[in-house]
Amino acid sequence: MRLLFFLLFVCFGAQAQSGKVIIPDSLLLLDRNPNFTTFTPEAFNHCWDSYPNAQLVDVRTAEEYQAGHIANAINIDVKKSTFIHIADSLLDKQRPVAVYCKGGVRSRQAAKLLLEHGFMVYNLQDGYDGWKEVF
Repeated sequence: MRLLFFLLFVCFGAQAQSGKVIIPDSLLLLDRNPNFTTFTPEAFNHCWDSYPNAQLVDVRTAEEYQAGHIANAINIDVKKSTFIHIADSLLDKQRPVAVYCKGGVRSRQAAKLLLEHGFMVYNLQDGYDGWKEVF
């Protein structure tokens, strides 16, 4: 039993030190949905060239958004209970929606909600932090 706790401690400690975000299995299931795609920062930027009518949504808090965001992104905080209501009123279901957050978990939460409401969703791998490292 001690060995199990030790291994868990080592694994979680290594993941925390690596800076990588741990995505829950329930959100990893999104990768099987044909209306969901995760892009690297480079491919995400290329997506804008390929889909100029795509809608870009920053799903972080207003404070995070104000501290810095990708140009032309609108801010809809996924942690607010009104997220899907606001998204339904602002976004066009006929156009792809690209979402991002800080590190990749909240954007997957937003993508799950958007997919359940009939949107096609693109996700930025590693979030805004990963995008800033490249651009």
